[in-house]
Amino acid sequence: MSDYKDFVGNILNKAKDLAGSEAIGGAVEKVKDAAASTGITDVIEKGTQRARSFGTATRNTLDLNREHRELERVFAEIGKLYYEQAQSTAEGFFVPLFEQVTALQDTIAAKEAEIEAYRASFGTAPAEAGETGLESRIDDFESIVNQTENDGAAR
Repeated sequence: MSDYKDFVGNILNKAKDLAGSEAIGGAVEKVKDAAASTGITDVIEKGTQRARSFGTATRNTLDLNREHRELERVFAEIGKLYYEQAQSTAEGFFVPLFEQVTALQDTIAAKEAEIEAYRASFGTAPAEAGETGLESRIDDFESIVNQTENDGAAR
């Protein structure tokens, strides 16, 4: 074990000596000087600054888009609240807009009734809020599996 530690220690000492040697230090300085004289360091610095600027611009654009969406949501909520308060007393330029809302609500109600009639013709109940029908399909699957197991056990 001692030989192993001595071997590793010698390698580390030689690597340390080599890293601190004049040859390596001189080579590193030559590379730095060559990079500075050809303008590569300026290009790298400008590229880095540009990448940071693009990153900041992208982040600001995403934040701005999020703020615009939030503003649209707030305006929509204001409009909905005003509509609910003034739907029976609409005046001026609101009249045609309120009529459009009424027409859209009628179209939606007709389509929902059509869907309900379609479901009723197949004997399927309308889905509850948030229900996907998956629960009943899982229950059906489990009952089929249980029946199959019972049939297999009876044989």
